[in-house]
Amino acid sequence: MNGTLIDRLMGGLDRVVQALCVVCLAVVLFAVTWQVLARYVTRASSSWTVDLAALAFVWLSMLAIALGVRQGRHMVLDIWEFLPSRRWIAILVTTVASVLVLVAIVALILYGAQALPSAMRRSLPGLGVPFGLLSLAVPVGCALAAVFAVEAWFRTVFNRDPDSDPLPSRILCQPEDELVVKGEI
Repeated sequence: MNGTLIDRLMGGLDRVVQALCVVCLAVVLFAVTWQVLARYVTRASSSWTVDLAALAFVWLSMLAIALGVRQGRHMVLDIWEFLPSRRWIAILVTTVASVLVLVAIVALILYGAQALPSAMRRSLPGLGVPFGLLSLAVPVGCALAAVFAVEAWFRTVFNRDPDSDPLPSRILCQPEDELVVKGEI
């Protein structure tokens, strides 16, 4: 499946989400550092830093969940992968786990979208922006996770090489010869 249009699109989406995670982490780091410096160096707290850190952290979390789903790092037992003669069991377990993950993701998308109108009427006082910008992270992150979950299911079920990891994932700025596979840290 390497090199197909869908693979390239999904790889590009993965890299965009990774880059957004890096930006969100940098914003969290900046906001928390600024708050500490402002409080202890100038003896004056900044009211916007807490809200900015919370906003960036929630977006970071939801985007990272999508990446984890794409890489197969959500909570699932992969003991069946080591039974090559029982490939149908691995496919069955993968399918059931994928369906359960998708059900949870779709529920979060629906309830997250349902909560948006009321969240948009509230605001983050430190930033003066609608609270809905924070709440929007749930349906957006879960929509990405749903797309990645379907892709991961296809890549796992239709993997022709039982000895290879069907969900290899290159981390942003990682050298070509290093590849993180499921189970490695």
